[in-house]
Amino acid sequence: MPDQLLVFAAPETDARIAVCVVPKLAREAAGRHALAPGSASALAQALAGTVLLAASDRRPPQARVDVQLECGGPLKGLLTDADASGAVRGLVRVNGLDRNGARAAAGEAGPGEPLRRFDPRPVFASGLDERAGVLSIVRAEPGSDELHRAAFPFAGADLGAALTLFLRNDRARGGEMALEVLFRPGEPLAAVAGALLWAQGEEGADELSALGKPLRQRVLHQSMLRVDLGDGSGDASALAEELARALRLGPLQLEGEVKPRFACRCSRDRVVRALATLGRDELRDMAARDHGAEASCDFCGARYGISAAELLQLAGDEPLLA
Repeated sequence: MPDQLLVFAAPETDARIAVCVVPKLAREAAGRHALAPGSASALAQALAGTVLLAASDRRPPQARVDVQLECGGPLKGLLTDADASGAVRGLVRVNGLDRNGARAAAGEAGPGEPLRRFDPRPVFASGLDERAGVLSIVRAEPGSDELHRAAFPFAGADLGAALTLFLRNDRARGGEMALEVLFRPGEPLAAVAGALLWAQGEEGADELSALGKPLRQRVLHQSMLRVDLGDGSGDASALAEELARALRLGPLQLEGEVKPRFACRCSRDRVVRALATLGRDELRDMAARDHGAEASCDFCGARYGISAAELLQLAGDEPLLA
């Protein structure tokens, strides 16, 4: 099944629900960074949460949402960004963590065992006092240099609950988010899903907020199992219908679809523009000492080579190429 993000209206309860199913996206991100299972699961949750934020916000498709987490646990932090078209990327600060928060050992047994639920506490939280971290959300509108930033304490390990806190403060209609990763031996990202529930009008926000805790604690997890999401037979539509039944939202009406995908904004031109901000002497030194420059993208791993001649052109020693 392809990755999907579907947005539904539930007219009987004056609600909307967005559901994303993104195992392929999560696996591609994990592969690009060679992530161990714990680091991969944490990033998978963040990718799902960020694309839900971007797709549910009534802004231009190119409007970007950045989520940055600094936490007290062994993961130390992560960074993701997405736009409403479904383009998303991300990275974690520590790549090699197992699900217990320790450095990963080699290998897991083959598939075939029942699905298990990823517990993010050993990865996100400190084992001693769950020292509070910081969750920052930055929104950027296309064509504007103005950034909208919000920051909240991150205590514990529930990223869905932390993003819910942001939604309750940022949007008049609020929002309740839940994020889940299911795994089995040999399949660290067997199923990755997220759900975001919010009111169509401000008057219904308080009533729907009561559904957030059960959604995060059990409803999303149980619904993923009921629709066989980890076995490839379930999809976002089936998951949305099961969530609506469990939460008593009433019949759903499909309003929109987004195709989540790993997409990076890096380019050779961005590297050249960054180098152009350096001083002439520094550019000349790089050309003479290193015979050029090389940069790699932390998000996607792409590498860009800049020749010594190009560095000298940037320094003003030769005419720029037409």
